[in-house]
Amino acid sequence: MSNFITNSNTKDLKKRISEIIRVSKELKFLVGFFYFSGIRELIDALKDNLAVELKVLVGLNVDRYNNLLFEYVEMPGMSDDEKTEIFFQSIKKAVNSEEFDTKQFYEQISFFIKLIAENRITIRKTFEPNHAKLYLFKLTDKQQIKEKLFITGSSNLTRAGLTTQNEFNVEISDYGFDEAEKYFDTLWESSIKITECDDIKKRLIEVIEKETHVKQVTPFEAYLLVLKSYLEAYDHKDIGSYLPQFLEKIGYKPYKYQLDAVKLGLSIIEQHNGVLIADVVGLGKTIISCAIAKVLGKRGMVICPPGLMGDENKNEGWN
Repeated sequence: MSNFITNSNTKDLKKRISEIIRVSKELKFLVGFFYFSGIRELIDALKDNLAVELKVLVGLNVDRYNNLLFEYVEMPGMSDDEKTEIFFQSIKKAVNSEEFDTKQFYEQISFFIKLIAENRITIRKTFEPNHAKLYLFKLTDKQQIKEKLFITGSSNLTRAGLTTQNEFNVEISDYGFDEAEKYFDTLWESSIKITECDDIKKRLIEVIEKETHVKQVTPFEAYLLVLKSYLEAYDHKDIGSYLPQFLEKIGYKPYKYQLDAVKLGLSIIEQHNGVLIADVVGLGKTIISCAIAKVLGKRGMVICPPGLMGDENKNEGWN
């Protein structure tokens, strides 16, 4: 069996790590960043081995730009408290991304919280930025062939790093474990504690449960949101009698639903500096859009099929 793991074909890091977790008693992971994306890929293996303990040492933070997550290094001279808060914000930004807004993650998050609360996952942040990826496994006594092994390479503890992204990792069991573990333990001893301090652990759980997509919405809060949306739908911009008269003058019947759409569109533009109009075929999206432009005193371009433009004899269309 090849020791190289590249996430190609059927051999991905998720599958291999899951296999090893099921026969391990202790895990030590040093990763670039950590925001549950990778842990949720390993959740079945963790549930199958309730005795295993996991230490996660995080080397970097993540931020979001144009809906993409990227790693970044803190500014030098920061205190432990400042670095801890930046780590929390990093977790929040990552978990609030679209990747986590799924039914599956909502169902899994309680298990993550339980692992943290029961100290089965211990999280620390390296004092200095670290980009290494190192996965150490100490196997149970039942494993007669190997006692320990490690995987190192390019994969971060993320869904992409464990499954779909092209990576290059190597599994080593015949040498180097003690030296690799010493490297991890040295970083661990000088790192910033996240889940071992009750106050910080409580803050981490609060960030996940109350400041992300995971936050539970009460029936009353849901009602208020529906009510707010309903009332905002009637907060229309006043267009007076000018537009209906103008539409009649050029041969169009001013349907109320179209006029309401114009008013609502103007209100949305006023709030957000733009509006997207979408509906099924034949309800007058083009008329609504042009009417909004007319009220705003703006010029624009309409790209449409020839049938909508009409012919020179003005038998149909706009001409």
